[in-house]
Amino acid sequence: MVLQEDSLMHSLYEIETTIKRSSRAKGLSWGVSEEAGKAVRVLEQAEFQGLESFKRLVDLGLTKLNKLLDVGQSNTSNLCPIHFGIFFLDQSHNEDLHRIHNFKNINEPLLILPFLSKSAKNNLLYFDFKSSNLNFTISPGDIFFIDQNIIPKDLSDFSLTISSQRKNSYNQSSWDYLYKLSLETFVEETEEKKISGAGAGLTDND
Repeated sequence: MVLQEDSLMHSLYEIETTIKRSSRAKGLSWGVSEEAGKAVRVLEQAEFQGLESFKRLVDLGLTKLNKLLDVGQSNTSNLCPIHFGIFFLDQSHNEDLHRIHNFKNINEPLLILPFLSKSAKNNLLYFDFKSSNLNFTISPGDIFFIDQNIIPKDLSDFSLTISSQRKNSYNQSSWDYLYKLSLETFVEETEEKKISGAGAGLTDND
């Protein structure tokens, strides 16, 4: 999407407040509206097009989208990303949810990133998102290392896996090689300590 070059720059506070109030105007509760404002602010601060994504969500009709109230609910199509994000922000500390969850469809998935990122940081969790055309992982303290241009406006048949266990991002062979290499320093350290100890002894005797 190409933005107009003459667009006015607005402060993050203005963005957060405007999103919060417009959410409320469209029928969301004040609590949910506040979370929406915070989420869009985080995205805009990271130079993601959170406001544009939210505008498209408003055009769809915020109150017409389905809320995620339970991972076991039968209808997981046409999900609202704000309610989706809030659910996992509030509930992901529950170890019963630390597994894979499958969903049918969600609108504007970009908007779930701030919620998952905050939950990952607060609860030291890892979120692994998979679909046929988008895969990403959010880890504790992670900001979004993902190209927003590959995030579609809606996603179908996707999964979200929650785990408290970090996954290796390297091959076992790489680890074995570097660990073996590191063992060589043990010999070096031992020799240095012997020399250092011998030197100290001579100094004391003198």
